[in-house]
Amino acid sequence: MVINDNIHALRPWSTLPASEEETRYRQLVEQHGSPLLVVDEAQLRIQFRQLQAALPGVGLYYAVKALPQQAVINALVAEGAGLDLASRREISMAQQSGVMPRNTIHTHPIKKDAEIRAALRFGTTTFVIDNQEELKKFYRYRSRVGLVVRLRFQGESAVVDLSSKFGCEPSEAMALLRQAKAYGIRIKGFSFHVGSQSALPNSHVHAIHSSMALMREAWREGMDELNLLDIGGGFPVSYRQVATTIDQFCEPIRNA
Repeated sequence: MVINDNIHALRPWSTLPASEEETRYRQLVEQHGSPLLVVDEAQLRIQFRQLQAALPGVGLYYAVKALPQQAVINALVAEGAGLDLASRREISMAQQSGVMPRNTIHTHPIKKDAEIRAALRFGTTTFVIDNQEELKKFYRYRSRVGLVVRLRFQGESAVVDLSSKFGCEPSEAMALLRQAKAYGIRIKGFSFHVGSQSALPNSHVHAIHSSMALMREAWREGMDELNLLDIGGGFPVSYRQVATTIDQFCEPIRNA
């Protein structure tokens, strides 16, 4: 919650009486100044568990770039979260969290060689790519890595559509897989991100079905090592719009 000098909106989930809650925050403002961002570790853990319950059998990875604060990372790792990393600074924070390196994935589609080496030194072995040039960078590390091909799907209801920025066209994916096979590089599966603050789950469902159709095509060509589908994030938050519950939002995604 962001707090300015005038405190009107208090946490709807708070168990404290409103007067005590306001006093507590005013004391924090007096101590630290304003505006002030207060992160509630208990609420982080609650929301992680709610998402776990809404997506049973799905591994949850926290994108450190979203809020790169050590206390946040430590709390989520303690809950069993993996980490989605995109820079050397984030790798350093992962090291301090105690996360198992194999429970991390480097998701930035474009990486310098130094970035790849830093991640490998930490123990990250799963990396995301979306083009031929990026694939070539992993040839020298082919015995140490497993790659995930990021696919491009438009997020029709997303506040921020990432399809113009990252991902290869689904029609280009098989050529990338065949080139990886020729290089002797293992492809673990596909990933996508339909955009931030997606108001409806339709885009996720479409992307899941399309990704699985590609995976079945790869299996028919003997690439049966593909067994991972990273469905990204972008679920809606209540402060942007009146949303359904996380369980309701995830129901069609669970079914897909």
